[in-house]
Amino acid sequence: MSEKTYALAGPIRKTCDLFRLLAGHEVLGLTPGEIAKGLSVSPSWVSVNLPALATTGYVEQVAGTNRWRLGVQFVRIATTVATNLNAAKRQLDDVSARYSVPL
Repeated sequence: MSEKTYALAGPIRKTCDLFRLLAGHEVLGLTPGEIAKGLSVSPSWVSVNLPALATTGYVEQVAGTNRWRLGVQFVRIATTVATNLNAAKRQLDDVSARYSVPL
């Protein structure tokens, strides 16, 4: 059975590509030029979109530099997912332990 595919609007796809590009550069970030090259977009795309996205908290400018990285919202999402997965694992471990006791 194949998954249904959906068309993704160009700007949304490009924004997702930006998030993937910035992943792994959480400390030093990337320069606007590196971002433009990595996404195959114009420098003007970068200069318009990064400040706009910064208002959401999903990207941020590295303090005192002209470099950009993923913002705190991604850390909050990752922390929430990790917390929920750990809780689910504990529940499964508890169930598994109860079922492993012989009759």
